[in-house]
Amino acid sequence: MRRFLLVSLCMLAAMSLFLADSYGHSGGTNAEGCHTNRKTGDYHCHNSKAPQPGRVTYCHEVNGERRCGYAKQTCEDLKSQFGGSCRRE
Repeated sequence: MRRFLLVSLCMLAAMSLFLADSYGHSGGTNAEGCHTNRKTGDYHCHNSKAPQPGRVTYCHEVNGERRCGYAKQTCEDLKSQFGGSCRRE
C-alpha cells in the first residue's frame, strides 16, 4: 500500500509539472503571434503570423527592445507596467 501511494504521488507530481509547463501563462497573442508574459516581462512567440495589411498596431519599446503587434490599450498597459513607450505602426 505504501509503495502504491508513493508511485501515485510521483505520477501526480509529474503530471503537475507537465501541466504547469503547458499552461505556464495566460494571455492571447498579438498580431504577430507573440506576447509578453505580464508576470515576468518575458516576450516570446508561439505561432508567428504575417501582419495583416492595413491593420494598425502599436510597438512597445523598452530598454532598446521593440515588440510590435499590440492593440493600443495592451501597449499602454505594458508601458505602465514595464516603462518604455508605445508607438503606432
